[in-house]
Amino acid sequence: MMNKTIFLLVAGVCAGLSLLGAPAWVQGKQPNCRLCAGRLQTYETKQTQNPRQSGCFPGSWPLTPTLPHFGARAEAPGSLAHKSFAGLAAMVVALLVGFVQPKAAAAREVDIYFGVGNYFHLQHELVLKEALDLGRRETDITTVAGYAGGTGSSSLDRVCYSSLSGEGADYIQQGHAQVVRVSLPEASITDFTKAFLEEVPKRKIFDKGPQFRPLIGLRGGLQAGVFPKIAEAAEGRAQLVKGNGNDPDTLGTQTGKETPTVYVYDAKAFPFRFAENSNQFHPDPPDSFESDYRELKLVLSKAGVISGNGCL
Repeated sequence: MMNKTIFLLVAGVCAGLSLLGAPAWVQGKQPNCRLCAGRLQTYETKQTQNPRQSGCFPGSWPLTPTLPHFGARAEAPGSLAHKSFAGLAAMVVALLVGFVQPKAAAAREVDIYFGVGNYFHLQHELVLKEALDLGRRETDITTVAGYAGGTGSSSLDRVCYSSLSGEGADYIQQGHAQVVRVSLPEASITDFTKAFLEEVPKRKIFDKGPQFRPLIGLRGGLQAGVFPKIAEAAEGRAQLVKGNGNDPDTLGTQTGKETPTVYVYDAKAFPFRFAENSNQFHPDPPDSFESDYRELKLVLSKAGVISGNGCL
């Protein structure tokens, strides 16, 4: 909205200046309107230069010409007074159009968690997709690792990777699986689900067991309002079944060319729980991943996007 407002303002100012006429010392050097808009857009998107130094907004240009008094005789269309009034009117209209337009509603986002195999690999794949498809960077990244799908937790409502944390049971014993959660605009749910389903048959052969089972979780589960978007992505790729908690692995349960079974959980009944900070943005040996990817752990920790879960 702001970029559009500034664009309209620049166009109005340029139009007004072209009607007003520049002072004598800049005759023949009036800024081209298309050039003005382009330079301002460059500034807004890349911040490569100050538009007030680009020739679009010379501070010494007179933007308030003397207007004829009310009741004065009408000026001829080509006269200086007529040009002055028309130029000022163009700038006023640009201001009104830019600031009166209603703001566009922000796209609704939905939290969804996906799980298959270990979360090191899946988190990396979805972070890259967030960056490339949604243009997200640094603290805008929402893909975080965690646990979900089980019915157990500790007395302090913790779910930990290892029982060495002193909580008495690890996430596997509590029926959970490794997952990653991401916040998506509704329009992107189908595409991200397809990307997730492409990872299901790529699961490493040694990632066996219920902690690596393929699953999807969102509030409402199979009854969620956005579930049809998930079902659309799964058509011909997977069989979606209701997750009841503590479910077994589906690896090896299909024969021939059957599509894999993927559990769908209601995130209200089976909420996402953060993994330990040490397991966020972690390499997946032998893949070490990019250094800027691994540094997201520190960036998002400082921003409060991820925090410790109380486990060792």
